[in-house]
Amino acid sequence: MAAKECVGVVSAGATPFWQQVEAGTRQAGLDLGLDVYFRGPSREGRVESQLQMIDRVEARGCKVLVIAPSGDGIAQRVRELEARGIATIYFDRDLVGSPVRGLVSTDNFLAGQRAGQYLAAQLGGKGQVAVLRLQPGVHSTSERERGFRQAAEAGGLLILLDTYVGEDSQAVVSAVQRDLAHLDGLFTPNSTSSRAALAGLRRLGKAGQLLHIGFDGDQLLLEALSQGEIHGLFIQQTHAIGYQAVKLAAQALRGELPATPVRIQLDVWQVDRGNLSEWQRARALELSVEP
Repeated sequence: MAAKECVGVVSAGATPFWQQVEAGTRQAGLDLGLDVYFRGPSREGRVESQLQMIDRVEARGCKVLVIAPSGDGIAQRVRELEARGIATIYFDRDLVGSPVRGLVSTDNFLAGQRAGQYLAAQLGGKGQVAVLRLQPGVHSTSERERGFRQAAEAGGLLILLDTYVGEDSQAVVSAVQRDLAHLDGLFTPNSTSSRAALAGLRRLGKAGQLLHIGFDGDQLLLEALSQGEIHGLFIQQTHAIGYQAVKLAAQALRGELPATPVRIQLDVWQVDRGNLSEWQRARALELSVEP
């Protein structure tokens, strides 16, 4: 039996979001007969860790790299890989100027806009809100933040607070407590910032009192949504992101990708307490069939 061809996959972290993405990559590997070599840093944003993992991908003999680039340091390595005949597919996020063969991601700007429109509608087109950002330089969350701010302001909301909190609940407490009495809602652009904001608001005794619109849907966030501590989640198609990225990698191995990069952008699910059960049923059905 011939050895399976290898696709190296490097995530940007080890959160439940990335575990769900990993499941999609492994399902694609099974369906397409590929060896999926999956690695990821323990914390988001560690470019040096990703560079070390790319070394392991090369040592493994993988001919295609799938990666969620955490910073500009990845672009140079991608150019070096291309010169050695190793193609790269980005997933979850883009990095301008890299010679990649494809990108699979959420349409992040549109997702942010939808979140801003939703919060403006929930607040009746008036109110003061906070944007609690993840960190500078992450293309995916930056686009969500930009889209949210644009739509929220267009919908009549005032952005009273706009700051980075990362994954730190204490940073959330420090950021919002001074303006708490004047805030009507807040937006967080990914799972870790959403979890941090939830923990911070719980410590302040305000969880469920501010309209919190978060991003992604791990078990903790879904439970908070069901209990009314979070009012809405915009949930990415995590399994499909992983699956479709490895599917593009398989096409690259076979020489089937066009010269221009293939871009696959996926929509998000808008989930609140009213449609949570319906979404959970649809999600279970999605995972039971090939994307």
